[in-house]
Amino acid sequence: MVGGLGQHVFDLSRFMAAMGETVHIITPRMGNYPDYWIENGVHIHRVGCPAWEGEDFKSWTFTFNSEAIREAVRLNVLVGGFDVVHAHDWLVAYAGRSLAKIFEIPLVSTIHATEHGRNLGLHNRMQMEINEIEKNLALESELVICCSNYMQEEVHTLFGRPKEDIRVIPNGVDPDLFTALPDQPRFNISESDKVVFFIGRLVPEKGVWQLIQSFPQVLQQVPEAVLYIGGRGPQQPQLEKLVRDLGISDRVVFTGFITKEDRNYVYNQAKVAVFPSLYEPFGIVALEAMATHTPVIVGNAGGLAEIVEHRVNGLKVTPGNVDELAQAIIELLTDDDLANRLQETGYETVKSVYGWDVIAQSTLNVYREVIYRKKRLLVEA
Repeated sequence: MVGGLGQHVFDLSRFMAAMGETVHIITPRMGNYPDYWIENGVHIHRVGCPAWEGEDFKSWTFTFNSEAIREAVRLNVLVGGFDVVHAHDWLVAYAGRSLAKIFEIPLVSTIHATEHGRNLGLHNRMQMEINEIEKNLALESELVICCSNYMQEEVHTLFGRPKEDIRVIPNGVDPDLFTALPDQPRFNISESDKVVFFIGRLVPEKGVWQLIQSFPQVLQQVPEAVLYIGGRGPQQPQLEKLVRDLGISDRVVFTGFITKEDRNYVYNQAKVAVFPSLYEPFGIVALEAMATHTPVIVGNAGGLAEIVEHRVNGLKVTPGNVDELAQAIIELLTDDDLANRLQETGYETVKSVYGWDVIAQSTLNVYREVIYRKKRLLVEA
């Protein structure tokens, strides 16, 4: 699992399996994991080479898709035929589209994000090619699933897919995944530290640059504040340099890759979680923070804006506004009554709206709809 997409497929598949569905996942090989095993009732098949980004990323993608097609054809014979193929984002678009044609079954795609949105526009040939792949996937799928109204509008506007063909099913979170703590925590957090926590990929659209820029103001008002930046990404060297230039290296911790247990530990210690994204299709990290009873501050953008109701279950700030972000952090670090109220309503939001049993059932309803459509078309033909 890498990022929100991997977590989404992990949770969706296991809750579907718990409902009695047979789910096979084809995904790249990784580390020392076996090529096939069953976890939580889900059949997991790993093919090709581990995913990586570099000069030959495009050729890696083509090779993986070819291997995925070959594996699906083999499995189709073993299981006696599949009913639907579900592709998640552009990396598997070629395989998804091909298998739907080979097996003559419906294709459902979930578009978690777009290349245009991730890069705030299309700036080079590679991005334009990915955009075209996304467009073809959106147009050739029987139905498209998006995780927010924001993404539904983006897919409709960018690719011309009618809104009635795009189902909005939100992401979810399982609070039980955030209870395990490490035997020996990696981080030495003292009782006096007031931890501000960000976790996510270190890329421009996540707004980490602005978060770091806001922190000197926070420290002026709350000297005990410590900023933990969880995750890694291509922007990390520039972010580390910014921290040094601002003279706050002793109050900022870059965790790099962080295990689930250590992530849970930092959430457990954190006074506030901050996700100041400039672009965010959904924002599952906000739900994860809510699931750990951590009050959240989010950029008023994309799916995050739909999850958080300002001053009810979190705080929203204008994306890119450093001063506003600083004041929001200061308020939650100094106003215990507000922080306690937000963390309780945030947790209730997770339990009542974003449960995986509801999301899995909604996705199964989409499968049944496209299967029914396909059968009806065959009868009419």
